[in-house]
Amino acid sequence: MEKEIDRAGYALVLGPQDADRAAAESTLLQGGLAVATATLAEALAIPDLTPPRLMVLDDSTTPEARTAALRQIRHHPPLQGVPLLVLAYDADIDSYSTAITKGAAAYLIKPVDPEELLAVARRLSGWTGHSDKTERRRRLRRPLLMKVEVEVRSRKVKLPGTMVDASGGGCRVELSEEVPKGELVRVILHTHDTTTHLALGAEVRWYNRAPSGVHVIGVRFTGTTAMLAGKLLGFVSSGMT
Repeated sequence: MEKEIDRAGYALVLGPQDADRAAAESTLLQGGLAVATATLAEALAIPDLTPPRLMVLDDSTTPEARTAALRQIRHHPPLQGVPLLVLAYDADIDSYSTAITKGAAAYLIKPVDPEELLAVARRLSGWTGHSDKTERRRRLRRPLLMKVEVEVRSRKVKLPGTMVDASGGGCRVELSEEVPKGELVRVILHTHDTTTHLALGAEVRWYNRAPSGVHVIGVRFTGTTAMLAGKLLGFVSSGMT
């Protein structure tokens, strides 16, 4: 394992020492991130590992082996709560949803476009977990980058957006236009399987506009959707309620 493993503020790339891991490391380094690399076994063998800002699990194994790896990561104290990006060749809905429910904050299909990898890595490594000042959230939040559509029921329109984090009770979404507080919406989740979409009923609890100009809403899942959302986003199955 490289000596950078002991540096604070780094990205930790986990995987076998092969061309895929080297490519991910190179992309992150060229993007200006401090990077350490290790096999999963090496990282798990360090009980006092300095927690990274980001983990990248570069995986070429079977879905079953990947699930086991995610379970090990989730139970290793230094890695708990660290945003996790999974890179894998499997594009099916089961692989995607399993990764999300087992703690992944994002899931990208290999070979990954370097610009997309760097953009997601930068976004996740900068996640702080601080809620909006107008938001009164009592449940644990975690980063979760996912393409969504927000269907505004009163206007009968669907707005493309990006979910950026979630809890068992709601999520935060970035959009290209305003959706006022109090609107009833459906958050439609898009997976890598383009034929599979899942819709979650919700109410907009707060709205603001970021300095970048992006419109941000915080929604609370409503009715029976709340339990479904907890399962889909990994809060029920991972004990994160």
